[in-house]
Amino acid sequence: MKTQMSKSELELRSQFDFSKAVRGKFHERYKKGNNVTFLDGEPDLDDPLDSEKQDSQLVEIAGKHLLISRLVAAGFEVAEPLRDNGIDLIVYRGDNGFTAWPIQMKASTQESFSLDSKYQKVPNILIAYVWNVNTSERGDIYLLTFNDAVKVMEIKGYAETDSWKKKGYYFVRNAGTELKSLLKQYGMTTEQWREKIQAIG
Repeated sequence: MKTQMSKSELELRSQFDFSKAVRGKFHERYKKGNNVTFLDGEPDLDDPLDSEKQDSQLVEIAGKHLLISRLVAAGFEVAEPLRDNGIDLIVYRGDNGFTAWPIQMKASTQESFSLDSKYQKVPNILIAYVWNVNTSERGDIYLLTFNDAVKVMEIKGYAETDSWKKKGYYFVRNAGTELKSLLKQYGMTTEQWREKIQAIG
């Protein structure tokens, strides 16, 4: 009889995709022993946004500023809600009436992709994936509607995982070549922001 997993273990497992894992793959190598090598360096002088030592609040701040700068450059106004209730930013235009769009931001020092089913409840929500926030010149932004993100999940097979089916959440830390290729059409440049956002509204 299997031991029942704790809540924390279930939560941890839901954040990783073990569908292609191979049991015992590194067992023989591990039995031979391992070495730990200490590298020289000044830990306190390391980049706080480094993926090995990242402060999630700093990553979010850096991602938010990168996203805001791109939106402003494209001619939009941006507001930040006083209370974070699933919406990180509100982008709007007031030159022809008033139209606003809520944005949920997913910032990462790497190239991670995630989706939570709870965002489906927010009308017209846009999900902005902000990648490589610690190197702004490489900072890519992908803008998807909730339905766009679900479509990507379905193509990749993520929508068939227990994590998504049972808990309504999926996360992958590093996008591979196929996922990057799927997201390419949602990549944002300064010229594309206005066309993309207004088309959604």
